[in-house]
Amino acid sequence: MIEIVIVTAIVTIALFAFSQAGVLAVRLLRIEKENLEAMLLAQEALEAARSIRDESWTNNIAPLVNGAIYYPSIINGKWTFTTIPPPLINGRYMRYIVLNQIFRDTSSDKIAPSGMLDINTRKISARVEWKKNVGSINATSTVELITYFTNFLEPLGGQQEAKTISFEDATTDGNLANFPSNNAGDGDPAQSFTALSTSLQVTKVELYLRRTTALPSDIFAELRTTPTGTILGTSNIITSSTISNSTLTWVEFRFPDPVNLNALTTYHVRLRSIPSSTDAFSGSYGTINWGYKQTPTSPYAGGQARRYIGRLSNQSDSGQLLDQYDYGFKVYALQ
Repeated sequence: MIEIVIVTAIVTIALFAFSQAGVLAVRLLRIEKENLEAMLLAQEALEAARSIRDESWTNNIAPLVNGAIYYPSIINGKWTFTTIPPPLINGRYMRYIVLNQIFRDTSSDKIAPSGMLDINTRKISARVEWKKNVGSINATSTVELITYFTNFLEPLGGQQEAKTISFEDATTDGNLANFPSNNAGDGDPAQSFTALSTSLQVTKVELYLRRTTALPSDIFAELRTTPTGTILGTSNIITSSTISNSTLTWVEFRFPDPVNLNALTTYHVRLRSIPSSTDAFSGSYGTINWGYKQTPTSPYAGGQARRYIGRLSNQSDSGQLLDQYDYGFKVYALQ
């Protein structure tokens, strides 16, 4: 009998322990289920806010009060924000968002605790609250997701492109450089300029050009340290047949990435062709005039014009200096 009692007691204790473990496991699963549901509801709130933002920042986001509570709700088939609390989701969860203003450090443009107010960025917090019953404790649990929304449709107020250096008085329309040399290998023209007292990030150049033949070779521009020196930037290729054949016009050559130039340093814009005008019998064709001006002294004090650079495949040939001439050009940089 004693043995039976002992065995019964052991079995009872084991079964009780197993039952308590089962109760605990069920409780933990319920807690995990609640946390997962709350997380998904918070994520849905952020997606709802994005939908509202995309519809109209000006009407839907800009007027919202910082620190106020707004409830994402579906009205007439689309998401909107209300200030009236809706019924609990699944009878348990209360969901809302809170927006706050953003400041930026003016020196780095990074988000900062203080600085310049960024009216096109808002911090948004999506929160979900529910009652979590744990034993005799009736506690409120919260899940919160935080992100930043921007008015991406509004033009950014960062750096802007602006004309920085130019010589625009080069109105003479003539074949000064024999470019692209019509298969003769006569080389390239170039114009130098001096950077300003501060460093530059050059985004494009414009050259004053006219084609005099129907289908001249396609062309592009290079920024170099010297006429034959290091290439700092290579522009997009211009289909030369698109250049005006009736009058000199400004043709844009854009660099895929900004080209960094040092202050008070001389650089060269060199005009190139495909096939290369530096190689005899390369197949280069036609004539493109680069507008220029001639005076007894250089008409543009910040640089000089050259022609015949790299002629007859001599890559070290810096060409002929034209100390009474300058080509028309414009240099654009980020401001």
